Amino acid sequence: MEPEHDIQKRILDAVKLQLPKGEKIAHILQETLSLSQDAVYRRMRGEVPFTIYETKKLCETYNLSFDDYGSLKKGSVNFNYNPLESINFRFESWMTGLRDGLRMLRRLDGVHMIVSVDDTPIFQLFNRPHLMRFKVFFWAKTYLNLPEFVDAKFKNDKIDKATMAIGIESLNIYNSVPSVEVYGPETLRGFLRQIEYYFDSHYFEDPAYALELLKDLYNLMEHLKNQAVSGRKFSYGNDVPSSGNEFKMYSNDTFLPDNTYLTKWKGGSAVYFTHNLMNYLYTSDPYYVQESDFVLNKLIDNSSLISKENVKQRERFFAGIERTILNFRRKVEAELAI
Repeated sequence: MEPEHDIQKRILDAVKLQLPKGEKIAHILQETLSLSQDAVYRRMRGEVPFTIYETKKLCETYNLSFDDYGSLKKGSVNFNYNPLESINFRFESWMTGLRDGLRMLRRLDGVHMIVSVDDTPIFQLFNRPHLMRFKVFFWAKTYLNLPEFVDAKFKNDKIDKATMAIGIESLNIYNSVPSVEVYGPETLRGFLRQIEYYFDSHYFEDPAYALELLKDLYNLMEHLKNQAVSGRKFSYGNDVPSSGNEFKMYSNDTFLPDNTYLTKWKGGSAVYFTHNLMNYLYTSDPYYVQESDFVLNKLIDNSSLISKENVKQRERFFAGIERTILNFRRKVEAELAI
């Protein structure tokens, strides 16, 4: 069994994640548990444990499961996830869920990320929103075979203003969080194969729209390269910021099996990774976080830094992606010309 003060700290960290920006945990505990300021601070320092009632009240108020915090054992991990029905497989609802998760990160003190990217840097897709729209459509139709998508073809729909605003906000938050990101040899290639599959299968309402997506993918590749050159994240079409938005990009020549996001902040950490195609699992289990941190740092040690330095390696990395995109574009152009 984990020491009581460690359990208490993990529950407090979970509550902090849900607080609005600027809201103090001490004030929340006073209001929620009807405690004096002195009693609250003694609990926050670990001098006094929560009572059973207080623990139950916090878990109910903030939708926490005590099973996730009550005990720890190496080799056994409790994960949280969003049920499929909560995603609702709509572009706007999926984007909203992602945006809300990023909002939570923004409230944390000193937050930063270590990321491994197997194919598609999902947050970077916000730079070219129609690529994100295609990704969600592809998941819903091709992988999940949802009835309303069975006979649907992908078309050049306009993105409504509300959904666009969600994407812009999400991208701005992601850009503001310093990150170290490792990219593998499959970067953007899996996404390209999905476009190719739809073109060959006649799943585009207008086959020529494949060229528009390829143009977006090419622009995203160039924008990713520009961020690597500057060592800063910024939105497509904007100038490079003079400070902040730190971005360290590494390339790795081996296969990266998943998208993993290790998030750290002052006093806490958590791991998120992709699950069931468009969903994700996350945990703050300290053993699992520690091992993930170890693995990701070993991955970085065996990768090449290509942001701000190592120009030759950076050019080689992006030249390979460029060739792959242009080769398929020539194929599409040739078939459309027949």
